[in-house]
Amino acid sequence: MKNDERVNADVKVAKSFGYTIFWFGIFAVLLYRWFVLNQTLMDTLDFFLVWLIASIAQFFALAIKGIPITYPVSMNKKEHLNFVVLVPLLTGILSAIIVFAKIGMDYRRILGGFTVSFLGTLFLFFLYKFILYLWEKRNM
Repeated sequence: MKNDERVNADVKVAKSFGYTIFWFGIFAVLLYRWFVLNQTLMDTLDFFLVWLIASIAQFFALAIKGIPITYPVSMNKKEHLNFVVLVPLLTGILSAIIVFAKIGMDYRRILGGFTVSFLGTLFLFFLYKFILYLWEKRNM
């Protein structure tokens, strides 16, 4: 069998589809084990580390290639700024709700969950933008 561009493209699509199912599947298993089975992070550390490493590898691979964080959706500067602010904000709110559901009305922990999630996601977005900036500077 000859190497054909169409075959190579189909193989890449199939591998990408498999990776996506794998990545979301591990995340679903983590959520199920944490919230339904009430297991701790230490109980699920093996699944969590595989999922985290896959996420970080994908994150940096896209950034190093110069692919915008909102790909394949093209956004103007205002929409992109809204995305970069709203997604961390929603991540923080979701984290605060999860902390509330797990431990109740402990304001310090709820605020801590919100703050860590919001700032962590915001930091990752700015790190992504910085890597893209370096890529554009090097390749243009």
